[in-house]
Amino acid sequence: MATDVGVGDAETPRLTVTPFDGTTAATLVVTGPGGTTSTLVPYVEGTNAGVQTWITTPVTYTYPGRWVLTWTVTGTGAGVETQEVYVSASPVAGGPTWTPGRSRVANYVPTRTLVRSTATTTTKADIYPHTFDSTTRPAGVQVDRLIADGVAWVTTVAPTVTTALAETASVAAALYAAAAVERGWPDSDVSLNRATQLQQLAERTRADLVRALADETGTTPGQDHAVMPIYSFPRPVPWGDDYL
Repeated sequence: MATDVGVGDAETPRLTVTPFDGTTAATLVVTGPGGTTSTLVPYVEGTNAGVQTWITTPVTYTYPGRWVLTWTVTGTGAGVETQEVYVSASPVAGGPTWTPGRSRVANYVPTRTLVRSTATTTTKADIYPHTFDSTTRPAGVQVDRLIADGVAWVTTVAPTVTTALAETASVAAALYAAAAVERGWPDSDVSLNRATQLQQLAERTRADLVRALADETGTTPGQDHAVMPIYSFPRPVPWGDDYL
C-alpha cells in the first residue's frame, strides 16, 4: 500500500468534533505495529462554524508497519474514531555512513519544504521546516527513495569512499536527489532549469570525488586492475637451432 509516511516522520493528529460544548473531552491512544500503546492528552486547537478541532503533540513513527490512532470523545459529541497510518521502512537504512539526510537535500531546494498553515489562509502563517515529511511535496518517504538512488549513483563509480572524502560523496548524492525533486515535481520551466543545474553540479562533484580518491589511494575507484602475466622460458641451449 502506498504511503507518504516513513520511519522517523512526525505528524500532528487532528480530530474535528460536532456538536460540542463545555462537556466535550477527548483522549487519543496510539498503537504501534508491535502492539505497544501510548495515551496522549489532546487539546482544542480552535473552533470554526460549529466545529471543534482537537490536536495533540506530534506522533513520531519509529517503526514501519500499521499504526492505529484511536480517538475517544466523551460528553457532547461522544464517539470513537479510528485512524490507520501505514509507515514505510526507510530505503536508506543500512546505507553508507555518508548517506545524506532529508535536510541536506532541502538545503538545495528549500522552497520545496513549504508547509501551508491549516489554521489560516494568510501566507504569513506558512513555514519552511527545511526538511521533508508527510506534509511536503514531495513527501519525506519519496525523497528517501531519491536519496537511495543518489547513493547508488555515487557508488557505481566510487564503491569505497574514504573518511576524508565522505562529505564530498554525501554532497554529490544530495545534489542528485535535489535535482530529481525539481525534475519530478516541477512547478514551471524554472524548476526544470534548476534541475538541470543541480544535476550538472552533482556530476561535477562526483567527478571531483573520483579524482580525489585516485589521488588519495593511487588507483581509480571502480577500475579493474588486471594482473599482468609473468612468463618463464627455459635457458637456451647451443643445439637449440637443430630443433628448427
